[in-house]
Amino acid sequence: MANVSAELMWPIVRDQSCFAIKRKVTGRSGMGKAGPRFTKEPNNVTGINSFKYSGLVNAKTVGLRQANKGVVLTKKTRKPERLIHPSKLYNNVSLTKDFRRVANAIIKETQANYYRADLTKDVLAKWSLIHAAQKRSK
Repeated sequence: MANVSAELMWPIVRDQSCFAIKRKVTGRSGMGKAGPRFTKEPNNVTGINSFKYSGLVNAKTVGLRQANKGVVLTKKTRKPERLIHPSKLYNNVSLTKDFRRVANAIIKETQANYYRADLTKDVLAKWSLIHAAQKRSK
């Protein structure tokens, strides 16, 4: 994205992002009045506004979105010649097989490929939710 480290960019983007969703909580809660912090940014699997899941700041991100049939897995490219072209920054992979084969493909792309093994569990949870929603709509 930029020639700045992710650790330097995160404090700037954390509160000032246009994707951030801030809601105040009335009454008593464990968070005080600030409430939970969520985000709608692309390639953020959980929607939680944190450095670990940020799709804007991290050099390696994983995103999963629903398609007509199956899902599309999105990853940031690692090739330096593609980093300067925003339209070529992401690799999209369509996954249209059954539940088990898509889950295995997600594991191969994230964990077995040493890309973002820490996000594998979250991506699989999102795939489970998308699959259940697609099953209900049929």
